Amino acid sequence: MSASAVADSDSLSTRSHPGPRLGLVAMHVTSVALIQGFAFATVFILPILARKQFAANDWQTLVLTAAPTILFSLSIFWNDLYNRLSLRKYLFVYWIVACVPLALIAAHPSLWWLILCHLIACIGGAGYHPAAGELLNAIYPAATRGRMYSVVSGSTMIAGALIGLGLGEWLHRDPNAFRLYLPISASAQLIGILLTLRLFTILQRGRTADTPPDGRTLWNRVVEPITHTREVLAADPVFARYEAAYMVYGIGWMVCYALLPILVTDKLKLDYDQISRSTQVAYQVALVCMLWPAGLLMDRLGAVRSTGLSFALLTLYPIGLILVGNDEHLLGVSAMYGIAHAGASVGWMLGPVALAPSKDKVPQYVAIHATMVGIRGKLFQGLGVGLYVLTHSYAFPLALAALAFAVSAWQMWRLDARMKAAAAPPPSPTASQPNPA
Repeated sequence: MSASAVADSDSLSTRSHPGPRLGLVAMHVTSVALIQGFAFATVFILPILARKQFAANDWQTLVLTAAPTILFSLSIFWNDLYNRLSLRKYLFVYWIVACVPLALIAAHPSLWWLILCHLIACIGGAGYHPAAGELLNAIYPAATRGRMYSVVSGSTMIAGALIGLGLGEWLHRDPNAFRLYLPISASAQLIGILLTLRLFTILQRGRTADTPPDGRTLWNRVVEPITHTREVLAADPVFARYEAAYMVYGIGWMVCYALLPILVTDKLKLDYDQISRSTQVAYQVALVCMLWPAGLLMDRLGAVRSTGLSFALLTLYPIGLILVGNDEHLLGVSAMYGIAHAGASVGWMLGPVALAPSKDKVPQYVAIHATMVGIRGKLFQGLGVGLYVLTHSYAFPLALAALAFAVSAWQMWRLDARMKAAAAPPPSPTASQPNPA
C-alpha cells in the first residue's frame, strides 16, 4: 500500500470515530428505529393476522413465521450487490424489495397474496445487514461499541414495542386496520433509509457510483459468495466456532419462535391486544431495560463470554412456555425472555463486528452471520412445528429448545477458553527445561 493510501486510510479512520458526536447518534437511533421498529412490528403481527383474518393453517403460519429468518440466507448475495452498487441505489433497491411489497397487501387482502408479498419483503429484508454493520463500525469506537449499540438497539425495541402495542389495539377495534397501517409502515421506513443515506454522506463512507462491471456471469455471482463464505469460515476457526454455537442456539430460538403464533391463538386463544401486550411488548420492554447492562458486559467480557451467559439464561424461556396457562403467565415468561435474550441480541451484531479481522471485512462478516441465521431457520423452524403436529404437545419441541440453549452456552464457554489459551504467553523456561539460548 502506498504512503498516500495509508494517509487516506488514517484520515478516514479519524473521521469515522470523532467521539461520536451526539447529532450522529441521534440520527442513527432515529433511522434504525424507523426501519427496524416498523419491520419488527409488522413481521410479528402478520402470522397472527393470517390466522385470525384469513384462517391460515399451521403450515401456512409456519411459512409466514419462518420466512424472515430463513431468507436471511440471502444476505451474502446482498453483500455482493452492496459491493457493486452506489449506496444511494443500493438503499433504494432495498426499500423497493423489503418495504413496498408489504404495503401492497392492503390493495388485495387475501391469504395467498399476503404470503407472496411477505416472502418478497423477506427476500429484501436480508439486505439490511451489510450496510447496518458498516455504519455501526463507522460511528462508534470499539471500546464503547457494545454500550452504544445497546442504546441504538434499545431505541429500536422501544419503537417496535410502541408500534406493536398501538397496532394491536387498532386491530382489536378494527380488524381491517392493517390496510392503512402497512402503507404507513413503508413510508416511515423510507424516511429511515433517507436518514441512513445522510449518515453515510456525513461520515464520507459508501460509494457514490456503481463499480465497473467485472465480467462475471450470473452463475459466478451466485456461486462465488457461497464459496467465499466457506473459505472465510475455514480460515477463521474462532469465527467458525462462534457461528457453530449460534447455530445450536438457533435450534432453540427457531423452535420457540415458530410455535409462539400457534400457542397464543390455539392454546391460549388470545385477541390481538392481549397478544401484543403479553408477547412483543413485554419482551421488548424487558430487553430494553437489559440492553445497556448487556452492552457494558460485552465491552468488559467480550462477545463470546457474554453471549454464552445469555444462552445459558435462555434455557428458562421454553420451560416457561411449557407451563404457561394464560396471558398473565405469558407476560411474565416474555419478560423473562427479554432479560435473558439481551446478551444474545447484542452479540448478534457485535460478535461479527468484533471478530472481523479488519474494518473492510465487517460487512462481509455480518452478511455471513445473517446467512447462517437463514440456514438454521431452514433446518429448525419446521422441526418445532413438525414435532408439535406429530405429538399434539408443546412439551416435546420446547424441551428440545431448552436443551439446545444449554448446549450452545457450553460451546461458547469452550470457545472462550480456547481463545484465552491461544492468547496466553508461552510458559517461561524452568530448571528441568533449560533455555535453548
